[in-house]
Amino acid sequence: MADTTSTLIQQFFDYLWLYFPLGIIGFYRWGVWGFKRICAGRYEPIQIGVPTYYSSLCIVTPVYNEDPALFKKALESWQASYPDELIAVIDQRDIPCIEVFKEFAADKHWAHMIVTPNPGKRPALALGIRKAKSKIVALVDSDVIWSPAIKEKLLAPFRDPQIGGVAVKQNAIESRQLWQKIADMLWDQRNYLDWPSQAAMGRSLTCLSGRTAVYRRHILLPLLDKFLNEIILDRQKESGEDKCLTRLVQKEGWRTYYQSNVQIYTAAVVEFKTFWKQKLRWTRNTYNSDFTSMFEGWIWKRPYLAFFTIDKFISVFTLLIGPIAFCISLYLNNWILAVSILVLWAVGRGIKLIPHLRKNPMNIRIIPIYVGSNFWMGIAKLYALVTIRDQKWIRPKNRYEARKRLIKRMKNVVLTSEIMIVMVVLVYNFVGR
Repeated sequence: MADTTSTLIQQFFDYLWLYFPLGIIGFYRWGVWGFKRICAGRYEPIQIGVPTYYSSLCIVTPVYNEDPALFKKALESWQASYPDELIAVIDQRDIPCIEVFKEFAADKHWAHMIVTPNPGKRPALALGIRKAKSKIVALVDSDVIWSPAIKEKLLAPFRDPQIGGVAVKQNAIESRQLWQKIADMLWDQRNYLDWPSQAAMGRSLTCLSGRTAVYRRHILLPLLDKFLNEIILDRQKESGEDKCLTRLVQKEGWRTYYQSNVQIYTAAVVEFKTFWKQKLRWTRNTYNSDFTSMFEGWIWKRPYLAFFTIDKFISVFTLLIGPIAFCISLYLNNWILAVSILVLWAVGRGIKLIPHLRKNPMNIRIIPIYVGSNFWMGIAKLYALVTIRDQKWIRPKNRYEARKRLIKRMKNVVLTSEIMIVMVVLVYNFVGR
């Protein structure tokens, strides 16, 4: 034991020079988290107040290939908040949901249906916004369940005439399966850290999630042409409608806010493959919109939002340094470094997940998987950066297109791998020197 202790101590001093640069990166990441935590501590939801702020509210929901039972449950949950209007824009191919809505709206003069032959979420949202007559529109996904009677809390921030849009607290309807739990953990990080800090420090959010995003209708109307014809990197955008609307509204000078006292629930995916595709699509949309905001310049007038956006991009690379250093330390039998990294991962993620674990204490058992999924998502974000111009997966029409698509995918994988190799070489120059 004495010999082992002496060896470990000697190894520690031999690699003391290494711990300093890795410590700098760790200190930076923890410093950023601590700063966000302090900022989030200043946040409070806007209370209803006396007298209660009132405005007419229209719910607009685009519907395509939805589970009819879940859609019916969503409709009933929205009804409990007594909206002035409800407009469902349903794809003509979704016959089951058309029937569900007809049954729901049979005796409700305020519930309207638009059956559209035009595919796409953006055209559906634009149709609903134009048809609405209310001053406030809530753009809601068709699988979202609202908590009972949230209308007054939802409208409260609009008492401030500078606020043009509002986001709400989101969690999974069910979190029984592994990837549902992981998704719920990620959403809670946004619920308790990201959005509160952004709302407190500048009333400017990175994104009003499309699951439930609430806007002043008169702001959106003149922006719909830009919304429907958004072109980024010489390609017309099809997904990322929530990021687009958030950016357009804030570019016009409006503020956005987060209401943590308004709870909604949405379906989380079960399969890893679907989770992967979602992450890639959402990350590409984030890159596209964030880079556009920087290029347009308006984001620099909102310092905290700019800081948050830049840090989010930097974290793609700093996140991967940890697992690279861990693997190299194992290869070099540097057990002190390897064990230190493992302990920091477990303890660090546990601390950052405290708000989630208070509600779901049993999820402490999957922290190791959550840690691993964070590093996997780092690779997904890197791949999304390489494939930033991709819009969606399209089924090839013939063998030539399939072969062309396969070659393109292979090139993207190779480029992502090359970036990873460069990062490994750089870290190895520190660890293995």
